[in-house]
This record gives sequence, structure tokens and C-alpha cells, in this order.
Amino acid sequence: MLKVTDADVRNLLPFSTAVELAREAYLKLANGKAVNPERVWLKVPGGASMFFMPAYVFGQRTVSVKIARLNAKNSAVSLPTVMSDVLVYDSQSGVLQAEIQGESLTAIRTAASSAVATDVLARRDVECLGVLGTGRQAEAHVPAIQLVRDISRVVVYSRDKSRREAFAREISRDREVEALPANSPEEVVKESNLLVTATTSRTPLFKGELVKNGSHLNLIGAAEPDAREVDTALVKRSILVVDSREQAISTYGDIIVPIREKAIEGTHIRAELGELLAKKRSVSRGLNDVTLFKSGGLAVLDAMAADYILSQISGKNL
Repeated sequence: MLKVTDADVRNLLPFSTAVELAREAYLKLANGKAVNPERVWLKVPGGASMFFMPAYVFGQRTVSVKIARLNAKNSAVSLPTVMSDVLVYDSQSGVLQAEIQGESLTAIRTAASSAVATDVLARRDVECLGVLGTGRQAEAHVPAIQLVRDISRVVVYSRDKSRREAFAREISRDREVEALPANSPEEVVKESNLLVTATTSRTPLFKGELVKNGSHLNLIGAAEPDAREVDTALVKRSILVVDSREQAISTYGDIIVPIREKAIEGTHIRAELGELLAKKRSVSRGLNDVTLFKSGGLAVLDAMAADYILSQISGKNL
């Protein structure tokens, strides 16, 4: 069995490839050429949330199962708040072929997913990227979104001042774009017209009324029904697109809470991203409309990336 490390993933899966794989994964799912069962969520009382996510893309040699673990309290004991592994099986025999460390894979494929959504939904003239969060997911979003939009400036905030300052320095150095730390989430929102929320917050990070008209947001945190990164007012005013309608209504607090408050109905979800790519649905946005893409992660994205990584390893071993 192959053991694929985070370093291997970063070497074998460039962002440009990841974006195209994410686009293809959404298309295949929308066109009925992939199986992506609803993920199983297991909450340990007082402990971690566990997510089990299988997927298969028709014609591939592999089936992937991601096992993700989330516990926001881990940071207090110097442990990662989010951990994951992807187990890859031969699609015919069922034999376990590889275990892929999931942190870099998750960060890259999530950022690639947001880049695809940004390409579909964001105005062409957005130029300031706001980032809430400074973890691996947040970091991956900068190069991914640079592939689809001409970003001139990045503004970042996290609660730890030293981390957000270091993040800004590293982005400026590595991504050749001006990056500045902000003093509050509100400052990020007021400065940017393209926003990524990549936090473990369980409550809204800012008032939705602060978001500028014409902005696009990618929400990737808050993976549980009682956690959310944005408030009801923002969801209600936005053109809302999700990665999975079924998963959104059952799992995403950013959507479940406004529905529970009767501020919106399930029909407020205008489309799944794959439906837009496959032209099965369409949304039209005016210059002042706010678009919002909420994703919690689909196993089909992991399956596409894992199969590609294993094909690269096999090719190198020939």
C-alpha cells in the first residue's frame, strides 16, 4: 500500500491542475457520471466531529473514502483543528491501494473549488481579495483564485496578530501581490470585493450589511448544522449557490439557521455549482448583486484528485 504524504501531494498536484480537476468533478456529478453519497456525520459528545465521505467517478480505476475530523478545541492543546485522510481502493477488486494524508489535498481541492465558483459567479473586475483565516485552507485560496481573477491586493485577518502579519508577509513574497494584515473582520469586508471565509468560527464573523454591492463570497468553514460564518441578512440578500443542495440543507449552518428562522426557504438556493457548469441551470447577476458560494466539501473532489495523484505516481514508477 502506498503512503502519500502532504509533501507528495503538494509536489504532484499543482493549483492549475487542481482547478481543472475540480471543474471536471462538478461537471461529472451534475451529468450523472459520478457517485457521491451524502456524507455520514458522527458527533462524539464532548469530542470530535467525524465525517465519512465516499465517492466514485465512472471509469476511474479507484474509489476514494475521506475520513475528516474536526475539533475547534484542539488549538488549545497545539493540535490541528481539522484533520483528514483519504483511503484509495481499487474500484474492481476493492483492495486498498493508498493512504493519502488529507490536509494539503483538502486545502488544494477546496481552494480549487472556490476558484471555479469565483470564475463562474464573480464580476470580472474584482481586484481585492479579503481572507478571514490564516490556516492552510486560507493560504491555498490565494494562488487558486489568482488563476481566475487578476488580484491586485490581499487583505487578511485572524485573531492572532502575529499570524496574520506573517501570513501577509508570506503571501507578498510568494505570490507577488500586495498583502496587508487588517485589524478586524470588518476592515477586511469593507476593503474587499472578493471574500474567502476559512475559519472555525461558530458565529457570524461580521454584519452582512457591510458587504459591498457587487461582491462575491466563498464560504468554506462552518461545516456543522449549528455553526456559521455569516449572518442571516447576508444569506438573504445574496444569490446563493452551493456545492450540494442536499448536503447544504442537512449540514450547513450558514443555510440551516436562516431556514430555521424562516428568513429564507430551501428554494433560496439558486443552483448547485455543477448545474451551472453543465448549463442545467443559470443565474444572472447585476453589477450590484452579491453572490455567495457555500461549500462544505464533496468527496468527488477528493476522488478526482486522488486518482490523478496515483496516476502520477504510477507514471513515475514505470
